[in-house]
Amino acid sequence: MSSPVTDVPIPAHVPAELVCDTDIVNDPDLLADPYAAFDRLREKGNILWSPKLGGHWIVLGAHEVREAFQKADTFSNYPTGIPPLNEFWPRKLIPQELDGDDHKRYRRLLTPFFSPSAIRPMADSIRARTHELISQFADRDEVEFVDAVARPLPSTVFLDLFGLPLEQADVFTDWTYQLLHSGSHEKSAEAGQNVVTYLIELIAQRRQEPKDDLLSTLTNAVVDGEPLTPDEVLDTAFLLFIAGLDTVTSQLGVVFHHLAQHPELQQQLREDPESIPAALEELLRVYPIVPPARTLTEDYTLGGVEFKTGDTVLLAASAASRDPEVYDNPDVVELHRGGSWTTAFGMGPHRCLGSHLARQELTIVLELMVEMVPEFELAPGHESKWHTAGNVWGLDKLQLRFKK
Repeated sequence: MSSPVTDVPIPAHVPAELVCDTDIVNDPDLLADPYAAFDRLREKGNILWSPKLGGHWIVLGAHEVREAFQKADTFSNYPTGIPPLNEFWPRKLIPQELDGDDHKRYRRLLTPFFSPSAIRPMADSIRARTHELISQFADRDEVEFVDAVARPLPSTVFLDLFGLPLEQADVFTDWTYQLLHSGSHEKSAEAGQNVVTYLIELIAQRRQEPKDDLLSTLTNAVVDGEPLTPDEVLDTAFLLFIAGLDTVTSQLGVVFHHLAQHPELQQQLREDPESIPAALEELLRVYPIVPPARTLTEDYTLGGVEFKTGDTVLLAASAASRDPEVYDNPDVVELHRGGSWTTAFGMGPHRCLGSHLARQELTIVLELMVEMVPEFELAPGHESKWHTAGNVWGLDKLQLRFKK
């Protein structure tokens, strides 16, 4: 969600040499290529401070980002985003914006649904849906990949989890895009209200007529001996809605944007499909899509820089996992690099709850794309247009041309 640019005075504890005039939502160089833009920022220093969007730190070094992830009590998860999502959501999203014991209690409720053993049985249906989507364009000369695969596939998975009909997929993906990436406060607010209205009605239905799905479980869940309140169910369902629909969509677009520019990597995957999991880990390392926001709960010194209670911090995941202090040729995808770590799903207690499901979806799409379609490239005239609002990076469109 875009926000008016708001410059703030430089706080007394911010060294002048660390100030950079960077707007992470609206700057043209970020919208042209956010990964390259953050790499250039890191060259200025591992920790910087921007007066834009209310003022915030930007942590870019690998060691500093890792430390902040692990210090979850000091670097609070609330509020999400820069600008913060609490501009339009009245309460904390559960469990993402909770900290400490509160976070653990509610996360334990959801963990069984996203464990490897729980998501493994979903693979067949995900594979069947992916095969269906790719079959619709496998014989064409070109395809717009985001609308053809990256948006409809995650919505299918979400619909299955919530026990909803597939026909609603297009409506949900449109609401999610308008909410997070429209660049308009009015459109974001309207889409957010549409989601809330729909979820309130759906939750009421599941209370009256429970089904064998995640939402029915939430409506009847008990935490510490107390049933979830209607607001708690809504806060959890809303988070699952936007996270489940937006993040995998964005990651798919970014992954195939890279593959379209690297035919040699495509060839490696076609010749050795068993290398796909390793390739995915490298792609996730080079192209994480979420630079999460944190808020300081106490004064803290990170990388020799003094942060103060209440400071807002952006953890620049891509800059950290492409840090030349950690990797040789850090922006190069090397299948046999080995020993890599990725910030794609975060670290510490707030590590992404849906990471196993996301990996499964991404792996299946990679497998079927290299199996079912010929070599592809960016279509002539394609111009990559990125969005960074909502702290999820992605491409609005990805036009691919097949070589036959």
